[in-house]
Amino acid sequence: MPDMSMISQPTREIRVLYDLKAKMSDGVKLSADVFLPKGAPGGSGQYPTILLRTPYESLLEMHIEWAVWWAKRGYAVVIQDCRGRFESEGTFAPYVNDGLDGHETLAWISRQGWYNGKIGTSGRSYGGIFQWQLAPYRSPYLTAMAPQVIMGDYFKDCHRPGGAVQWALTVMGSVIFSTNVSLVQRGATHIFGNSRFFRHLPLIDADVAAIGRPVPFYRDWLEHTTYDDYWRAINTEEKLDQVDVPVYQQAGWYDPYTEPMFRAWNGMRQKGYSAQARKNQKIYVVPWTHHIPESSRLGDLDFGPSAYVDLKDEDLRWFDYWLKGIDTGIMDEPPIRIFVMGDNAWRFEQEWPLARTVFTPYYLHSHGKANSMFGDGTLTRDAPGAEAEDRFDYDPANPVPTVGGNNSTWTWMKFAEEPVRPGPIDQRPLERRDDVLVYTGPALEQDMEITGPLQAILYAATSARDTDFTVKLVDVYPEGQAIHLAEGILRGRYRQGFEREDLLQPGEVAEYRIELASTSNVFKKGHRLRVEISSSNFPRFDRNLNTGEGIATGTRMQVAHQTVLHNSAYPSHIVLPVIPR
Repeated sequence: MPDMSMISQPTREIRVLYDLKAKMSDGVKLSADVFLPKGAPGGSGQYPTILLRTPYESLLEMHIEWAVWWAKRGYAVVIQDCRGRFESEGTFAPYVNDGLDGHETLAWISRQGWYNGKIGTSGRSYGGIFQWQLAPYRSPYLTAMAPQVIMGDYFKDCHRPGGAVQWALTVMGSVIFSTNVSLVQRGATHIFGNSRFFRHLPLIDADVAAIGRPVPFYRDWLEHTTYDDYWRAINTEEKLDQVDVPVYQQAGWYDPYTEPMFRAWNGMRQKGYSAQARKNQKIYVVPWTHHIPESSRLGDLDFGPSAYVDLKDEDLRWFDYWLKGIDTGIMDEPPIRIFVMGDNAWRFEQEWPLARTVFTPYYLHSHGKANSMFGDGTLTRDAPGAEAEDRFDYDPANPVPTVGGNNSTWTWMKFAEEPVRPGPIDQRPLERRDDVLVYTGPALEQDMEITGPLQAILYAATSARDTDFTVKLVDVYPEGQAIHLAEGILRGRYRQGFEREDLLQPGEVAEYRIELASTSNVFKKGHRLRVEISSSNFPRFDRNLNTGEGIATGTRMQVAHQTVLHNSAYPSHIVLPVIPR
């Protein structure tokens, strides 16, 4: 673990400047609360500054705690309400104004008496969005960034992974961004976070059903059903060649956005605006999900004492170096630090995917009865020959529920009437269902490490004009626990890409290339690899109604009769990034 002896210590008293107004170029005034240390060496009263922008209220308890922690260590901390939220003027439109507003806020900070010439940005989730949005403006005042658990492609990775609607995030986010976070988290669990709320049809009217009025940006998210100019304009992943700043990213193996963060890391290393930016990119991945780590235990697993990371300490090492000039040792370390689950140990790496990766196909097999954990599905490295296909019926009125996994809504969902926990949770309750195909490998004779991006190539036919296929990778313990590792989904109409919709021909075999979340896990000796195939994961993703109607406007449901093929002509398989040991 890193040496923390050189970092700034909490020696300062603090003071607060409440509701300062930063005037934007269009006249809109944004509200900021500023936390400052009292006094300074030499009496200058100037400090390195950290900026956080949020749609969740600048004086939310967690933000105050965060700001006080930093100010005690000698930093000025600016927490600003996004445009149209709480004390800030204007109209809130997620992602749209954050770049220019953030850029102009940096200039506003530069005119304050407590500014010392160095500014860093920090924050997770939406607090990471604003950082990537402002970065292409290349502000002369921005010194370093530290975004956490976030993506840059809001279609592919946020609102439409695999073409399906990331439903709990999208609908609950629209409610929160239009009201107050406490309404969803604590104030109205009988309204939000239950099956009645999530099952509302048509999707386009869920905003009115929830809060009594339409939400324009929610409707934009649903009505722009392909990757078009709307999504392209806000995609920061396509603007990395314009970014000229050192970046330290934090990701989590059970967060949905880890592979997009590695794409951003690779993108900055390859095409960042300057050599300075390209050579100063770092990322670390914790065994956690989207919310702030609370302990070494997540879901059904405890990853051991070294697993827990105080994210503020990591940011402090970064900002002490870039904003205070303290040699914390962080820049002497390799650029990637990952927690390898199973071994439950930290490891440094140089590239992603790892150069020593052996991408290895594992094929699905059965005698036509892979339904449920009691079926005959197997998983091996041997390519299939002449084998019977597997069949199941997907009924959108009875979807496979979300249990654990790579979902990002726990901060909201833990207060729900029907909570959905994220992370490594036993999948056996779902594996008892006949609409879940289960393929299990033999007990391993030695440890096997899987670290990297995951993809499944599935050959399937359906009776429907549109349907979904889902894939999960599971670690089966000798005692029987089936622990979730990674998941993915692909909506049939997007099998040719996200820039157009192409409905299915009933009965025709189609190829589904399904991206799963990245992972790093050692399957220990005696464990088994398992792949699950189904057609729903609800409410993380919306239900495909199987009719081919508009995703936002459809209300009619029908059962889809699904066929999964695994033979010499259609060798369905998952590609695993095996790391030699």
